Amino acid sequence: MAFLQCLHRLDFGDDPEPHMTTECAVDTLVEPKAAARPRLTLALVASGMFMAVLDTTIVNVALPALRATLGASVSGLAWIVDAYTLSFAALILAGGVASDRFGAKAVYLWGLALFVAASAACGLAPNVGALVAARFVQGTGAALFLPASLAIVRSTFDDPVERARAIAVWATIASVAASVGPVLGGILVQDYGWRSAFLINVPTGIVGFGGAWLVVRHSVRSGARRFDWGGQLASIVALGSLCYAAIELPSRGMAAREVWGAALLAVLATVTLIAVERRAHDPMVPPLWFRNRLFVAMNLAGTSVYVGYFGLLFVLSLYLHGEMGMNARQTGLTLLPIAASLSLGNLLSGKLHGRFNATQLMASGLGFAAVAVPLIAASLELRSPWVLTYAAMIVFGCGTALSVAPMISTVLEQVPGELAGVAAGLLNALRQAGSLFGVAIAGATTILAPRVSIALWWIGGVGFVMYALAALMSAFAPRWREGERAR
Repeated sequence: MAFLQCLHRLDFGDDPEPHMTTECAVDTLVEPKAAARPRLTLALVASGMFMAVLDTTIVNVALPALRATLGASVSGLAWIVDAYTLSFAALILAGGVASDRFGAKAVYLWGLALFVAASAACGLAPNVGALVAARFVQGTGAALFLPASLAIVRSTFDDPVERARAIAVWATIASVAASVGPVLGGILVQDYGWRSAFLINVPTGIVGFGGAWLVVRHSVRSGARRFDWGGQLASIVALGSLCYAAIELPSRGMAAREVWGAALLAVLATVTLIAVERRAHDPMVPPLWFRNRLFVAMNLAGTSVYVGYFGLLFVLSLYLHGEMGMNARQTGLTLLPIAASLSLGNLLSGKLHGRFNATQLMASGLGFAAVAVPLIAASLELRSPWVLTYAAMIVFGCGTALSVAPMISTVLEQVPGELAGVAAGLLNALRQAGSLFGVAIAGATTILAPRVSIALWWIGGVGFVMYALAALMSAFAPRWREGERAR
């Protein structure tokens, strides 16, 4: 196209042979690179997001090794998993606001640098306390660059169709990261020790940082939006205290003052958060968004899915090691069908998007996944042929993946483009809060149940309920969508 345009700008001058101006020649040479830049940008920010999501699952198969090496208790293991998720969920909204205020590229790079440094600290941690602290910092870095990555994708692709495809790719890589974590973690832990599960982020992150620095274009800043410090602090206290109560309840008991104090603090912080947000000049999330029933439903559905998914993954890792005697590599390979089917499901989602609408994909996928959760537990407990267990895992993974991209697209469609970072931050905050509570529930169940096999049944039931609720919310979404259009 640039070459044809330059034909109209030929400079004949006194030379009988026509020649292009220097400007045209440069434009013609640069155009292929410019055309490839959006794809390269997507690949780079998706690689950073891959690491952030990977670290929510890669640690699960390292739990037995952490228990043996560092002497961690079950509650300690839950804190190692949830410390990352807690800071991730509590600060990801601030990351979305920072992305919109200071520019997505700058926030992405700062967050990635912090994440890489914390990953190195995790890999060098001498004890459980140091590892938990480093995981908090690691989650903070991820909370900064994950919403920024989605904001970069949204601003890079101007065409709605191309943007939808890019978001589908982004969601696919996120699902692959969540699913490949146990497999990659199993291989690393078995061959190189649990520290390698964290140290692998260092060289990968350095390469990703350099690429993003050179390729990602600067985005427009929305300097008028201010930080809501009161709301941010209240949300951190609410999530942190509730997480503490859920994790420590089984080991400390119902009569423990610490547990009741944490639960009371969570309630007070939640009430404070609501009051602060109503009066804030620039609240973390515009209150008007919560009048959009479709927006609320999709965020709640995402939360429910993460409760079921991460709770099941936590118990499965302990079950395969404790009840079936598998090592870390065998555990990771056993969970490979979930990883592969999550990737397959995202590919199918992109192919089926033109034939079915977003809510149909979400409702059907989550419905199949809901049925698959108890089937996985039953097939393992009854020692059914592995082909049946793998089939249930594939249905579970595909069904989960079918909902990811449509859910993200539906949420982003409900908000102004300049606030995409905040919307992405809210969705990811609620989903990470879901994974936090899923792990906390699974850890509590593992402690209270007489055997891990009993805990697997209980968590299978919880997973079924969570996925079924998400499927129902997706099924009713068309009615809510029509209601919003009628307003």
